[in-house]
Amino acid sequence: MSATVQDLRDRLEARDLHEFLKLYDAERIRFLGQPGLGQCTQRILPPILREMFSSNRVTAACVIQLWQLVRNGHLLMVEPDLLQAINDRIDSALAEEGGTAVLPAQKLHTYAATPEEPAPAPAARGKVAGPAIAMKRIVIASAYIVGTVGMSDAFTFKKSLCASSQEMEFLKAVRQYFPGFRAYPNQPLRNFIDLNAMGAFADDELRRFCWSSLVDVLLCTEDEDPVAGIELDSLHHDREDAQERDMLKNRLFQLAGVPLVRIRADDTSNVRAEDFYDLLVANADLLNALRPRRLRPRRNHDVLVPADVQVRKYSSATA
Repeated sequence: MSATVQDLRDRLEARDLHEFLKLYDAERIRFLGQPGLGQCTQRILPPILREMFSSNRVTAACVIQLWQLVRNGHLLMVEPDLLQAINDRIDSALAEEGGTAVLPAQKLHTYAATPEEPAPAPAARGKVAGPAIAMKRIVIASAYIVGTVGMSDAFTFKKSLCASSQEMEFLKAVRQYFPGFRAYPNQPLRNFIDLNAMGAFADDELRRFCWSSLVDVLLCTEDEDPVAGIELDSLHHDREDAQERDMLKNRLFQLAGVPLVRIRADDTSNVRAEDFYDLLVANADLLNALRPRRLRPRRNHDVLVPADVQVRKYSSATA
């Protein structure tokens, strides 16, 4: 994943929508087709944008910028509720920002016909009237493979869990270094951190961050018990805003009782599994401490208890 794509993802995780749209508009041509860019705009952006719309945290300038990007075809957005949210706010946003825009503004297509839509106007001469047709925009990604493939492979909508070849190479190195563990890439923190169990220990900011953040690699035992997280850091993490997000992630892992190991990769030219493996070996003292953790699998013991008895859960630390 390039530094710019990572920067876009970090700005989304920080709910800095204005800076995300500004950077995306400036760099979209140069990074069109970059691995991870589609994940930012199609997987991470919609839920965050939906959350910000519901809490009225989208500024008028951001509404106008979203409207312009979608209207000009520079940003793909097919979620009807988000398109409708932009349509509902664009007129007031243009009026608030001033300028020479003609009101009411042209609304974005929502790709779905609603029952409340008025009947179509009579057809002009030479044109045929007909019912409105719902449209849906589809993005087709093409991959070219040298070799023999089946026809079914040409009609697939699957994609790799790794957002880039660099992430794939780093995952290979981690799996080679920890053959006794299972390693999963880009795991959402909410999948293995129990926010409900944390209670008052996790404030609203920490909960929002946990809901939208990922860990680069998650190590698990054979029974899918989380052992540790591994983050591949770079010079990009020296920025103040990135350090604040890193502190939030460190705090979440600390509260969850799961170690988080940060591996520093200052040389961005290292993109092979061999280079990443050498980087892991250089941090052997830190990584080898993870090997004895939770190697004994969990076992469930079936017992019969009266239905009205409250069963409490004890951890190994309090036993």
